[in-house]
Amino acid sequence: MNSYLINFVTYTFAMIGFIVMALFIYKKTGYNNQRSADKNFLKVENSLKLSASKSIYVIKAGEERFLIAGDTANTTMLAKLETEDYTPGANIPAVMNNISELPSMKKLAQKISRG
Repeated sequence: MNSYLINFVTYTFAMIGFIVMALFIYKKTGYNNQRSADKNFLKVENSLKLSASKSIYVIKAGEERFLIAGDTANTTMLAKLETEDYTPGANIPAVMNNISELPSMKKLAQKISRG
């Protein structure tokens, strides 16, 4: 009877150790490490609420910044912001005046801001 109990305890501890080791290896090399590097890839730096359903955002993706307009129906990229167009903390109406993209982008930004 004692040998069965000793074998049971030994194999149980061996399986628990194997499971703990597998979880440790998974956490070190698995999916979670890949996701942690991308956590701060997209970041909303600034936003301006135009109405209950319309907003303009400055989004930072890596080292680039974009001016994005969004409402309940769709999302539109207004412009890619250059370094001289936007400094962190600047207000969005001032950024909209400095858009160096196509003139149609300025018209679209003004149209969205009017409602």
